[in-house]
Parts: sequence; C-alpha cells; structure tokens
Amino acid sequence: MNTFSQKLRMIYVQIANEDMNNFTKILIDYSKYDKSKFNINSDTDGKEQFFLNRKTVLRRWLNKGTTCTPDFQKSFLNYKLSKLHIKGNPLFRLLDFKREDNLEYFDQQIEKYLKYQRRVQVTIDYKYIYSFSTLTQSISYYKIIEWEKDSKGKTTLLLEKNNQHFRAEFQLLDNNLFITIQKNDNQLYMLFHDNQDNSSTYITGMSMGYLESDNKVPMAKKVIFSKEVLKSKELESMLNETETLLAIENRFSTNLKLFQVNHFVKYVNKLKNYSNFFQRLRKTHYREFFYYRLAFNQFHAIKELFKRVSKKESYYIMDFQGAFLELIKTVETIGDTKLHVVMQLNKESPFLKSSYKDLEIQSHFFNLYQKYKVTTTIIFVIDSYEELNTRKKYLFSEMIENNIEVRTIIKNTIIHDINSLDFSFIHLHDKRDFVLADPIRDSKNVYKIYTNELTMDEYRTDYERFINKSKVYKNKD
Repeated sequence: MNTFSQKLRMIYVQIANEDMNNFTKILIDYSKYDKSKFNINSDTDGKEQFFLNRKTVLRRWLNKGTTCTPDFQKSFLNYKLSKLHIKGNPLFRLLDFKREDNLEYFDQQIEKYLKYQRRVQVTIDYKYIYSFSTLTQSISYYKIIEWEKDSKGKTTLLLEKNNQHFRAEFQLLDNNLFITIQKNDNQLYMLFHDNQDNSSTYITGMSMGYLESDNKVPMAKKVIFSKEVLKSKELESMLNETETLLAIENRFSTNLKLFQVNHFVKYVNKLKNYSNFFQRLRKTHYREFFYYRLAFNQFHAIKELFKRVSKKESYYIMDFQGAFLELIKTVETIGDTKLHVVMQLNKESPFLKSSYKDLEIQSHFFNLYQKYKVTTTIIFVIDSYEELNTRKKYLFSEMIENNIEVRTIIKNTIIHDINSLDFSFIHLHDKRDFVLADPIRDSKNVYKIYTNELTMDEYRTDYERFINKSKVYKNKD
C-alpha cells in the first residue's frame, strides 16, 4: 500500500473512528454537486445521492488503494479535512499528502490533533465565576472547588457559593466554552469565547437563564471566568456596571399587533449608564488620550440622539446624502405611496454629483415607480430659468421618463413664505410620517427630522404653496 493510501487509512481509523459517513463528510467537495446529473426532483435527494456516490469512491480507495489524484489535489481546499486545525494552524496541507517520506510526521499530527480535541482548553488555574445577582443587587461568585474529567472526556466542575455546592457541566465547542450550572430545578447557561490565552487572568462571557425570583422571565447578563479574586471596581468595569437584560416583554401578548413597546424608552437608560461610565473613564484612565476622549464624546452624542428619539423630539443630522438615501430605501419598503421632495438645484444636489453615494441615490430614486409603485413629485428651486443648461434639462427628461413629476420654481418668488427650500416627506396619516428638512432660519447648516404633527403640518402647508407657485416641466419634442 502506497503512502497516500496509508494516510487515508490513518484518517479513517483515528479521526473518523472507522465510520464511513464521518470519513465521507471530511472528504467531499459539494462545489461539484450538480443536480442536473441526477434523475431526482428533490435537491435534498440529489445531495444524498451525491454523498452516497462519494462514499462508494472513498470505500474503493480504502480497500484497493489509490494515489494523490489530480481530482483530490484540486478539491482539497473544499474538503472539511483542510479546515481541521490545531490552535489555528491547519492540521494538514496538500503538500503533506503529496510527499512520500512523512508518514511519521503524519501520525504525530493526528496524535496532536486528537489530544488537542480532548483537552480542556482553559487551564484549571481558573477558579472563580463572577455574576450579578438581580435578587440581591450585588456581585457574587462561584468558587471552583474541583475540575473533574472522566474517561469519555466529559468535564464537570464542583462549585461553591455561599457555602452551598453545585455541579456544573463544562463543554468546549468551536472554541466556545459552555458551563451549565444546575441550581435546584433551574439551569444557568454560561458562554465564554476561549481566546486560548492562558496568561489572561479573566475571560468575560454571557450567562442565560431566568430571573431568580420568577423563572418565567428570561434573563441574560455578563459573567467573568477568573483565575484570581477580583476587586469590586475591577468587576464593575469588566461587567460594564453589571448590566442585566430581562426579557420581561415576553410575558405580554404574543399578538404583535397588540404588542407595543417603545424600544428607545426601554434602552435609553442603558445608553445613559454606558455614557456616564465612559465619561468617568475619560476623567480617570484616559485623561491624556485624545483617541479615547473623542470616542467617548461621540458616544455621548449618540446617547443624546436616542434620548431625543425616545421623546419623539426632532433631531438633526450632518450627512444629508446618507439620510436621503435611507429615506428612499424607506419608501421602497413601504411601496405604493407618494413621496414629496423640494430641493435646491445647486452644486450640492445629489442629482448633479457623481460620487458613489450620489450615483446610488440616483439609481434608487429613478426606480421608485417601476419597482415599488412609489409616485414621486420633485420641485427644483432655481434662481432663474436661464440657468437650466443642457445637463439639467437632460436630468429632468430622465426623471420624467421614469414617471417622476418634475416641477420648477424661482427662489425669490417663494423664499419669504416658507420654512425651507430643501425638504422631503411622506404623508400616510400614521406613525410612519416624517419630514426631513433644512430650515432656512436655522443657523446650523444641518438637516432636521421631524415627526410631531404640528411641525409636519406646517411643512405640508408650505408644500402646497410650492405646488401653487411652481410649474410642471415638460419634455420638448
């Protein structure tokens, strides 16, 4: 038997545990699957037949032997076998199969891999699990008394908390550590990502379970896996002030039409807590670091934005392009509605520029009617009709051809009667209504978003003034 066949046999016996299905799973290239080659209607049945055919080929390789065929070499990177690794390094490379003098190395790699799969990847130096108790409103911890591993590789932990002992199951799956603690009739699930850094004194994770005082309420909270006793202030920083997430709303009506939750009100206080925490960090640990100070200030601005949204107040934005594109995508989602746009036709107009985002805006805007049945009217504010050069007239014609109504108005005829020369809105008579506007009398060069009925009504009245004073642009033959 040649060395290539011997290597396949070693993989079959040691990694696949002499199971042909397991062996096939790691040596099959599904990119070669072609349903048309099978006289089967179901794609599932076709893939099953493809798997069985591959299984037959591999069984013949094991029984009669084979060489490192061109087909094997071409498909190697698509095999699950090529994805097996030891601490992030590939178990085997294609060259390992092509060589004739490395059987001993091949055997050693398999032994290392199996040992790597069996081992507990977090050292037993980790002795504490910290959590925040919603019942006592305090940080508590489990002390790991003993790590136990049986002959089948199953690992359990003996834990102590407040002089009580608990059993916990430890699992390692795809570099994630799972610890399941059995507490009376409840189970507490903890998930940690193993960064394989045994020099770390702690790893943060997330626990999932139920509120201690009411097992009907799902709960998630941050937890810490620690090698040593951690001080309270350290814990607060690591746990982000011991944040706990309670899915209390799950106890309400399952009828989504009757289930109304203001998510901004629900979470704005959490953002406030984060912001306060970051500001304290800025004043203590990062006073001399501009990089972090600026980021913390930006987060504070985001918190203020969500605070305004939670109160249904207007807020402003600096990025008009991004907002206008999001506006268009919103009406795409709604579909079969009317979009009203008033816009100054100047060098800042997204319809006269050619950046990637401007071209994206144009593409979405021109397709509103054909794809989504959105009826659009756009009123361009101009200084005079003489400024309508060939390029602008071509723009108007292209819009008209895409079922967009184009109107024009002279700036001086309207500017003293309205709130803005740049605004857009929809009017559906429900909570989706909004106005995006650049108010003339606002000293800031920013756009504001309004949802309160009084302000929106003012802009809708302004729009009627625009309609009455503007002219419909028509293509000339």
